[in-house]
Amino acid sequence: MSTGVPGPARTPKKPTQILARERLLTWLERHDTMPLRALIAPAGFGKTTLLEQYASRHPNCRYASIGRIRRVTDRLPMVLCERLGLPLESGRSVEAAIAALDALPQCEIAIDEVDALRPDDLDALAMIVLQAPPHVGIILASRSRTTIGDPRRLLDGTTAILDASQLAFTASEAAELCDLAAVEAGDAQIAQLLRESEGWPLVVAGAIRVASEAERNLNDAVRRWSVQRGAAFREMIVADAAACELGPVLLRLCSSDGLVSIDEMHALERAGLFVRRTENGYGLLRVAAAAFDVHGDAADLSTLPDAAPIFAQMLGEFEVRIAGRRVEWVRRKDALLFKYLLLEPLGRASRAELCEVFWPTHDRQQAAQNLRTTCSNVRSALRRCLPDSRVDLYFQADGRDVKLRNDLAVTDLTRFLAHVGAAREAMTEQRLDRAVEAYEAARALYRGPLIVDPPTPAHEALAREVDESFNEVQRHLTALRRLGADVVPLRPATSARTVSEIVVSA
Repeated sequence: MSTGVPGPARTPKKPTQILARERLLTWLERHDTMPLRALIAPAGFGKTTLLEQYASRHPNCRYASIGRIRRVTDRLPMVLCERLGLPLESGRSVEAAIAALDALPQCEIAIDEVDALRPDDLDALAMIVLQAPPHVGIILASRSRTTIGDPRRLLDGTTAILDASQLAFTASEAAELCDLAAVEAGDAQIAQLLRESEGWPLVVAGAIRVASEAERNLNDAVRRWSVQRGAAFREMIVADAAACELGPVLLRLCSSDGLVSIDEMHALERAGLFVRRTENGYGLLRVAAAAFDVHGDAADLSTLPDAAPIFAQMLGEFEVRIAGRRVEWVRRKDALLFKYLLLEPLGRASRAELCEVFWPTHDRQQAAQNLRTTCSNVRSALRRCLPDSRVDLYFQADGRDVKLRNDLAVTDLTRFLAHVGAAREAMTEQRLDRAVEAYEAARALYRGPLIVDPPTPAHEALAREVDESFNEVQRHLTALRRLGADVVPLRPATSARTVSEIVVSA
């Protein structure tokens, strides 16, 4: 490609990273005569960083991060022209956008986050890619190979593909990053890092950063990273699952909550949702398997974190799963105590508070004995899911306070309220499609009201918030459907009755 600058190009959204991966930049340059270059890999494989570095080095390359097109009135041609610095009138149709590209001098355009587009926008992009003039090189970045248009492009030699195996860190790149971070690392340590992380750039860079911050060498870096960053890493995967149709399958795989078929694993792999092909079929990426304590082909027991996440269903019938196993409570009171601590901001409460809440009519000595029995029952229930050595990582009742590691919890309650909050923000900004997506995600999570027993003022207030939020979800989805937004036809919720016994009918 020539170096002629086709007008004011959009600059990358953030500075390039400290490590320039020359191997991959050279690959993009070597294939710049191909009609299409595609970067296809799951999240965290460095696609965005690579495109930003490439665009910074090549002034004739225009970078556009598409992301999710949120407003009903927005469509791909308009957004693409705006983000590529093309005349806005060129965005009125696909044909006009193609004509605008044809008017440019020789150049390249790098389009990021293609996987976030809606089906109609993917169709528009496929037409633009197919009909783009030969002097405009196109680079697409997506987690899923299903989003780059006609699958024959992957087979007929018209597309150069940079996939996860190529985007993964090499030993020399990991060593260079260690040098930049002033982390001592020998060949054996780097080999172990790459074996445990499978070269996943997000994990490699994170583990090296953790080692650098602690001023330690690379020994045991992935495990230390998983301990320090594990909660955020799990939340990233859960958030990705919530944003896609295959999300329930991914969560089921991560929680071992039921079987996942070969066809479903294949679909997850095609969609770039943290599943890889193995010699024996498919498996979760090793670090993802370790983060969710999923044992099997993809898991390396040496990288398992000290504590697996707590999956808790708080809305409707209360249920807890840890390491893929359902917690079976000895008595109902045991489950209520566990749920009470999950609802507490820090996951802890004093013995005096718990005695007052759960046994208000008992004398102090009897209430204290009841609490000791209940705590012992909780530990017994956890031992059926966990090795004895790990129970204390979740639940402790040795001192004045009873403590639960609720920072390990992944709950439908938290996700439900987060989706409602995102929907409200989108409504304020008139991003109706985004509001619909968020409200739909919230409705899919709702299985019934948040039942607080025994009731406390703080927990009752939270239950009312859930009640009001669910009413809002139903009301706004109905209104948005009438406005013609892209709303899936209303389907009955698992429970159409809220705490206030208000039934919302579609």
